[in-house]
Amino acid sequence: MKPWLMLAAAAIAMAMPAAAGAPALDANSARVFVQKLYAHYPQKEGGPVFEPTGKDAPAVFDAALIKAFQEDTRLAKGEVGFVDADPICQCQDDAGLKPKIVSVTMKGANADAVVDLQFGGSNGKPNLLTLHLVPVNGQWRIHDLSTKDEKSYLDDLTKANARHAKGDWAHD
Repeated sequence: MKPWLMLAAAAIAMAMPAAAGAPALDANSARVFVQKLYAHYPQKEGGPVFEPTGKDAPAVFDAALIKAFQEDTRLAKGEVGFVDADPICQCQDDAGLKPKIVSVTMKGANADAVVDLQFGGSNGKPNLLTLHLVPVNGQWRIHDLSTKDEKSYLDDLTKANARHAKGDWAHD
């Protein structure tokens, strides 16, 4: 066998296990990510505390959103900053939350998952949240969130951080 052919065959053989072991980042895997995410809600009393913007952030969000959360916390200096609720449930109290995944759509290499956040007393009126997912090291992470009233949580948080860095807290 020619040396170049042996090198090519070895390269292909080495790449195959890596490709075979890597999970497919498709609509189904995005749905599974969102299902696992909402399995934390409502939080069980006395159970482990799920902190999506704190200690659990690396398993939930991408680096840009984590950095924005950290900056919000730093600027707030122990007070409530822009992030005054859990962005995943859009709530301060998740009691009675019954999330329903409405759709998962691929957008190139990324995915959008639409979740209907139903709480007791919402009378079935849709409360839709879109999770904009991106691949990070072979796993789905949330890059941004949007609702009918908030087109980009990340943009709003980034703008608030910029205002707060200048001492402007009046617009929140």
